[in-house]
Amino acid sequence: MSSMLEGRQISDLLAKNVAAAGGTLFFGVPGGGSNLDTVGALEEQGCQFVLVHTENAAGVMASVVSELTGRISGAVVTRGPGATSATNGSAQALLERQGILMITDCVNHGSSFRNSHQRVDQRTMFSAVAKASGTLGGAHGEVLVSSAIEIAQSGQPGPVHFDIDPTVPSSDAFVVPQGPVPSSEAIESARSLIAGAKNPVVILGVGAYAQRWDKKSDIVAAIRKFVMPQNILTLTSYKARGVVPDSAPGFAGIFTGATIEAPVLEKADVVIGIGLDPVEMIPAPWPYQAKVLLVNSWAIDNCSYFGEEATELTGDLLGLLGALDGAFSVEGDTAAASTYRTAAREKLLAALPSAAPKGLTPQQVALTVRDLAPAGSIATVDAGAHMLSTMPLWDVENPGEVLISSGLATMGYSLPAAVAAGLVHRDRHVFCFTGDGGINMALAELETLARLGLNVIVLVFNDAALSLIEIKQKPEGQGGNNAVHYAPINFAQVGEGMGIRSVGVATEAELRAALNDAIAFQGPTVLDIRVDPAAYPLIMNAVRG
Repeated sequence: MSSMLEGRQISDLLAKNVAAAGGTLFFGVPGGGSNLDTVGALEEQGCQFVLVHTENAAGVMASVVSELTGRISGAVVTRGPGATSATNGSAQALLERQGILMITDCVNHGSSFRNSHQRVDQRTMFSAVAKASGTLGGAHGEVLVSSAIEIAQSGQPGPVHFDIDPTVPSSDAFVVPQGPVPSSEAIESARSLIAGAKNPVVILGVGAYAQRWDKKSDIVAAIRKFVMPQNILTLTSYKARGVVPDSAPGFAGIFTGATIEAPVLEKADVVIGIGLDPVEMIPAPWPYQAKVLLVNSWAIDNCSYFGEEATELTGDLLGLLGALDGAFSVEGDTAAASTYRTAAREKLLAALPSAAPKGLTPQQVALTVRDLAPAGSIATVDAGAHMLSTMPLWDVENPGEVLISSGLATMGYSLPAAVAAGLVHRDRHVFCFTGDGGINMALAELETLARLGLNVIVLVFNDAALSLIEIKQKPEGQGGNNAVHYAPINFAQVGEGMGIRSVGVATEAELRAALNDAIAFQGPTVLDIRVDPAAYPLIMNAVRG
């Protein structure tokens, strides 16, 4: 477009491109001006706008929609404080490898010479937490929007930001990078490495599922075809849970970069990482001697993390999986896989203090909820000590059945994620696992949950502390209780005040009764669960060593 466009025309152009790409859900806290034009234009194109309470929550919700559907989603926020508050949500999408748009109003270039109110350099700010950042102006906007969507969803998916400013004569030009094409020699070398393995282990990471809609299910099917017929021992990262079902004979457990998976990897002679990205792994040295082959849609930042001889095969993942299919020359040891799974589970369940718990143990909560949750239910899990027991004990059969912030590991994730999951899958129950610290960072979104009437059950592990940080705290010189303890909060009363039926529970019998009622109820429920934190240090040792 060569002629200058007005603000509403720019928003119409944006919305038409979003609709053409299959976008159906956007989130935000709008200001005036172009924000409201954008909201109106999106809704006219059939894309639902969901008003939330914080810009961070909008970014988290958009990234979860992208994760579950592979479709473009995004956040609409205002300039200045709205944009600055949205940066954590953008970082969430960046490090979780999810393609979204971050759309901001701004101090117009045409008036910037006389207006310093709320003016910050938003493009520079977002360039640190987005794949690209630019300005959507009065001309050539269609090129920018279509390329922004392509950049967000291609290669290593992530957020793309732009200011909307109709006073700028021309939009920025985003260049869509071309993906790598591996040589036939590289593919043949990879096949030879796999064929020569006597004790291969496959690790599935975020890239196994962080794919756009037109490739997502095909890639999952190709991965299953690659490993399951021969029962190759397979570990899955948090983000790849369900790509291979937990019930698969070759499933050997969860991969975190810690010690819980060590018995599996210590016996491997070749490790094949599919979609494996160190962004998910806790910061610890790679201690294993096996040769490592990384097969992914994008090159990772630090391949040498896996050893100097680690190799990458990067390109169209579906094509690469097809080229490698049938390369294994051995059958997986399913008895060993079962032994590994059982031993890790028993070690976790045995991580209990000798004294009788004052409330429920974290393991009790996770096991009870998993036992009663209907098939196909979705769990969203916040950062915090409770995740160390919840993630291994939430069995899954398909991808998207457990969601967590793994790359950024941000607190305040689980409740916004549950809202997004509930919107995408209105026919399923969503179980939101969160600590008192995490839910307090997103507490206002309980009103969003109540307003939308979603079938989300919020489970608050209430111990009035930052329990994971307390485990890491040294006895002296790091602040004592004042650094990690809060005053008690009655989240059942808070939930009721937000318009959600809420129940306080302190025993397993009370939890079972409350869960049965919540599952039968149409709408959200908050369960304020009294949890004894005494097991957390033992759980940490069982999982991470």
